[in-house]
Amino acid sequence: MPSKKAAMPAPKASPRRERSKSVGRSTTKSRSRTPSRSRSRSRVVPTSKSIRTPASESKVSRRRSRSSSSESSIPKPRVALSRILSQAIPDASGDKRSRPALVRESTPSRFSQRIIEKIETSRPSLVPRERSRSPNAPIQRSRWYCASTVRIADFFRENVCSSPILVVLNIIAFIPLVYWLNLLIFIPVTDAHSNKTEHPWWGPVRPFAGAFWPTDWRVYLNIECFGSVLLFWTLHFVLARFVPIGFRVTNSTESRRLDYRCNGLVAFILSLCVFGIAQWSTLPQLKYAKPSLLLPKYLIGLLTASVISAILLSLLAYFASKRTSRVQVNPEGNTGNFFVDFWNGRLTRPRWWGLDWKMFIMRPALIGMLLVDLSYVCAQWNRFGRVSPILLLVTAMHFLWVSDHFVFEHAHLFSYGVRHEGLGFYTIFGLMVMPFLYTTTTSYLSTKLEGPIVWNTAEDIIRCVRFGFSSLMFLVGLWIYRASNNQKALFLRQPNHPSFTDMDKIAGPYTQRLLAGGWWGFVRHPNYLGDLMMAYATGLTAGCQSIFPWLYPLFLTFILLHRIWCTEYHTAKRHGLGMAMYRKVVPSRLIPKLY
Repeated sequence: MPSKKAAMPAPKASPRRERSKSVGRSTTKSRSRTPSRSRSRSRVVPTSKSIRTPASESKVSRRRSRSSSSESSIPKPRVALSRILSQAIPDASGDKRSRPALVRESTPSRFSQRIIEKIETSRPSLVPRERSRSPNAPIQRSRWYCASTVRIADFFRENVCSSPILVVLNIIAFIPLVYWLNLLIFIPVTDAHSNKTEHPWWGPVRPFAGAFWPTDWRVYLNIECFGSVLLFWTLHFVLARFVPIGFRVTNSTESRRLDYRCNGLVAFILSLCVFGIAQWSTLPQLKYAKPSLLLPKYLIGLLTASVISAILLSLLAYFASKRTSRVQVNPEGNTGNFFVDFWNGRLTRPRWWGLDWKMFIMRPALIGMLLVDLSYVCAQWNRFGRVSPILLLVTAMHFLWVSDHFVFEHAHLFSYGVRHEGLGFYTIFGLMVMPFLYTTTTSYLSTKLEGPIVWNTAEDIIRCVRFGFSSLMFLVGLWIYRASNNQKALFLRQPNHPSFTDMDKIAGPYTQRLLAGGWWGFVRHPNYLGDLMMAYATGLTAGCQSIFPWLYPLFLTFILLHRIWCTEYHTAKRHGLGMAMYRKVVPSRLIPKLY
């Protein structure tokens, strides 16, 4: 018999740790947490196959949720004011996914609502109130007028200003206009209507049209004039590129780091020294190199050399822009049409040979303009033995304007023309002919000798009062021009500067802000207002006996009015609702309560 063994208790099975079902590859992972392991104290109900939302979306949903606890903390939007502000300009064009939320939504943000409340408290007259009306009432005419005005402006800018026909007409008409003004300015020298150039074909009969056609072709083309213009620009290039004097300024608002050495004041002082040596030197080698003798004789030749140089430089800038990146390309100069791109310029900030050319070409233009004024002063001294007080006053105004530009050269880096406009024929030609177009007042006054300042008759008293008023007007305009430009440059570089603490600022997309206080809360373009005041002060100094002293103010008015339209169009596309709010806060563009 088999032996019986004692029955022994079965050993207890050791507890095996089973793998979690969520760890297996074949099973789906559950993202829900149990209440015991949840991070928040609130009870979480587990759901099967739920998808966890990102943290950024959960925060946004909690902020936008209309819970009873957070409903009192979120301010309710002001429907009437936001509706008015949102319809001031149309929505920015382009893909909605690439636009910020401030542009896509018509409701202002919390920061914008605080600004609106501050505006309503401090300036209640500027905030339009919406009257109660029935839902079926027609739309107000003011809103329809604003929308139609924006549509007309968009159509004019996209279809008319970018038209190749308009560009070709501007090129054809602008160049002869500059020639005609410089030739006609010297006709009323004597009673016989003699011209400082060769006698024209129809000069004695039709001085208006005959001044445009001198019979001698050497009046236009002169190899010495081409050499002088090339030498003048080469010297300024060497001074700007290799002189180590001057501090460097970085334009941090651009997409890339751009350094510029502000040594324009050194070039300005050296140019004045060279002019003084050439004019008053007693060396026999410089006897026939006096600027007061050479300028009236070779004025048209220098103008022709400048025009040809502008065309060549514009072509160089156009073909050189084919190898640049898209970041540096001007959108208005990248249309694919040669004439439009040649006129507007494809490059926004071209840098060749280690030099910022948009800032560089302003130096020879401004310095050359002042040297032409000084040449007219010396020419009148050589001819009459004294200088007219009107000519001295206008030259002193131009001297202060040019000196101010070079002293505060760093602030010009933040201007609209430098940051957003392209380097095309419009910009290059305008700067190259500046010494011949902006000096029409001094060129006309050099042929007219006024008497000294006396107080004998009523006419003399009126003239002295005109001198004093024009001088005061120029100084006030220079103060407004410089203070507003410096304020804008400081705000773009340091928006959190202590000087802007008590000023109104309007939030925009991509952490951008618009300054609605200081000079920029007075009018929307105070720098243009100061520039026009200085220009009209020079015309008022010469009086109203001729139209020639007023050509420069009228020409500058046309340019700045177009610049205002371009600036506001660009700012509206960039800031969206912020620009609409800025228009409500500062309703005047240029002149308070007038325009």
